Amino acid sequence: MDAMQRSRLHVISVLSALFLLLTAALLPGQQTWADELIMKDGSRLIGEVVKRENGTLEFKTSYAGVINISWDEVAELHADEPMKLMLDDESIRPAKHIKSSEEGLFISDDDIEPDLSEPSLAQDELAFINPAPWRTGDGYKLDGHINFALERDRGNTDKDEIDVDGDLLWRFKDDRFTMFGELERDRNNNKKTTDKWKLDNAYDHFFTKQWFAGAYLGFEHDQFADLNLRTVVGPKVGYQWFESKNMNLRGSVGPMYVDEDFDDDPDDDYIALGWAINFDKYLFSDIMQFYHRHVGLWSMDDTSDLVWNAWTGLRFPLIWRFVASTELQVEYDGGAAESADDTDTTFSLKIGYQW
Repeated sequence: MDAMQRSRLHVISVLSALFLLLTAALLPGQQTWADELIMKDGSRLIGEVVKRENGTLEFKTSYAGVINISWDEVAELHADEPMKLMLDDESIRPAKHIKSSEEGLFISDDDIEPDLSEPSLAQDELAFINPAPWRTGDGYKLDGHINFALERDRGNTDKDEIDVDGDLLWRFKDDRFTMFGELERDRNNNKKTTDKWKLDNAYDHFFTKQWFAGAYLGFEHDQFADLNLRTVVGPKVGYQWFESKNMNLRGSVGPMYVDEDFDDDPDDDYIALGWAINFDKYLFSDIMQFYHRHVGLWSMDDTSDLVWNAWTGLRFPLIWRFVASTELQVEYDGGAAESADDTDTTFSLKIGYQW
């Protein structure tokens, strides 16, 4: 073999090695299912511990995806990498092995079996396993929805309807910003029949895990109710009963300054008691979500002047984060202009997107 042939073989060997290395680098990595879950009935699952909150453990398997398991049914957890435990006092500790019993939790932060002579924690001391980053102050959560209900009819009746609404929640460990807006514009035989919109903004600061205080700023316009603009602003205090993916419930109350600008009727301004309630809960695992939102104003100058709006509905997750919704909206305005009805009721079907 001459020098030129040896040189060619060397080049081919180098190129082959580079090709094999590149191919190996581009191949998708294999998922390592190294965590073990032992149930109280003795059954075992191999997979990955995702998180635990509100008494439910999320465990990811290769054959069924993420499954939800009641924490009361869990006997042991063995993790390949340390789990992050968030306690009720918001402190953090690692754990690789947890044994759960009626006496409490026996925990080891290495591969050694936990000491079973005395529980490391009481059951109610463990708040979360692998909490979301926003709960520990290391990040934030951004949730929201945007929905559309469009209709266009041509024939004996020319009718166009545009309904758009959306909400946004930006959550940090101690702070939360929320927004809600909706727009409705309808035309019938080229004549406008509806032109109204709302925009609500709120800021909350949590001074305990459940109590919060903040401020509210809202705007509303309804041309055919003679309301050019209603502005509402004021402080509030509230309480968060539940806060998780599966269920949320919060309420707030506070004094509000209300300024109403009418097109024909005399303008008005007053101090009112304002309140808000927000509730949502997934039913049948994550097949359907029930939600209810309620806001109100009660004038301190004229107790017959009561304004409240309520949205109640069901969301059905589809694919790629798209959702279908059915909703009943009721709006009541005890101080409506003389030319307007005091109650509006709307039933709608929507297609939307959530994140």
